[in-house]
Amino acid sequence: MAYTNHILLVFFGALALVLAYSGPDLPPGPYCGLTGQCCKDRQDGCSHRILDSKCYCDEFCNRTAGHDDCCPDYPQVCLGEIQETVQGCKFGSQYYAKGETVQKDCHKCTCVRGSEGPYDWECDQDPCLMSDEVIRNVRQAGLGWRATNYTQFYGKKLKDGLIYKLGTLPLSRETARLGRINIDKDVPYPPQFDSRQHWKNYISPVVDQGWCGSDWAVSVATIISDRFAIQSNGAEKVTLSPQSLLSCNLKQQQGCHGGHIDTAWIFAKNHGLVDEECFPYQAKVTNCPLKKRGNLLTDRCRPVVPQRTSRYKVGPPGRLGKEIDIMFDIMQSGPVQAIMTVYQDFFHYRDGIYRRSRFGNNELKGLHSVRVVGWGEENGDKYWIVANSWGTSWGEDGYFRIARGENESGIESFVVTVLSDVTEAYLRK
Repeated sequence: MAYTNHILLVFFGALALVLAYSGPDLPPGPYCGLTGQCCKDRQDGCSHRILDSKCYCDEFCNRTAGHDDCCPDYPQVCLGEIQETVQGCKFGSQYYAKGETVQKDCHKCTCVRGSEGPYDWECDQDPCLMSDEVIRNVRQAGLGWRATNYTQFYGKKLKDGLIYKLGTLPLSRETARLGRINIDKDVPYPPQFDSRQHWKNYISPVVDQGWCGSDWAVSVATIISDRFAIQSNGAEKVTLSPQSLLSCNLKQQQGCHGGHIDTAWIFAKNHGLVDEECFPYQAKVTNCPLKKRGNLLTDRCRPVVPQRTSRYKVGPPGRLGKEIDIMFDIMQSGPVQAIMTVYQDFFHYRDGIYRRSRFGNNELKGLHSVRVVGWGEENGDKYWIVANSWGTSWGEDGYFRIARGENESGIESFVVTVLSDVTEAYLRK
């Protein structure tokens, strides 16, 4: 009796193995189709090794509806059936039923059944933010800059990146026609100038705007911060909060879906900003805690100098004209704001002097507000030094260099300068 029980345990153990491997992960073979054998009745030798057990190609294996111990290809080879054991689509090591979805990079894919029977994935065709093709083509073309794949952008669509990693809305006709300031100073310009070196510890660190189209707020806040420090000889060195604009400058603005820079500058002029410690950046629109006609006292913000009670305001913004005018203003007063057009390849920038490659998608584009902090030359190739707002893991520690003097990507077409309203006692003479 014990011997019989042992035999039964072995038999059912082997059967359990076959059953365990009867799902989608069972190696497909061929087995019965390997030699074209399909055996009559019960023939234990009409079998094949499969994983740690055996499967059969005889009629006896077909005694149950599920063909439990038959080889995977028995229904097709021996019975002429169309295989329907897997009702779904495979992704990785799993199968998904009709109508279920998975994420492949940035694409949402749905399991559907084709007109001829098989199941397959149907994915949206929106281009992804990151593209191996762009990286490969930039490398092969030798354009003077390198491209890379940023993991923080993986799974994101290009159309969303143009909204949430940029944010500058098109200029109004009136703003676009704003007259340019022509300085025309006949002064020697050094081949290299970097605000970070010239005014050490005065220049704001690179901000990560997050997944929020707030470049318009970040660029305005950081430029005002820089100019307060420079124009006060460091007395009013302060990191101003982009959140002041994102949450409180709501008229005609769209928050994380974008904003107008002229509206932001007018808000900074009329109402002012508070510091980052008082109103930290959150990469989303929140309730505004600042009163419309308030000051640092009513806002419960701590001023960097005791004489200051008003928020940090600026004078009227001006538009700079030529390349040398931009250089002179940076050298005299600090970083300026510029608007550029961004296509897919720019998101891949790693280092070097950027020029648009035209690789990747050339239909989708967006406007981006950035902070120009200086300029330089490399082997006779002129460039601007620009702070981005995507964190320090992007580009050259958060910065990028872009061709100078040729309006690359429109970066010289609309450049804004402004003076900060520094406390009189600390104003640089």
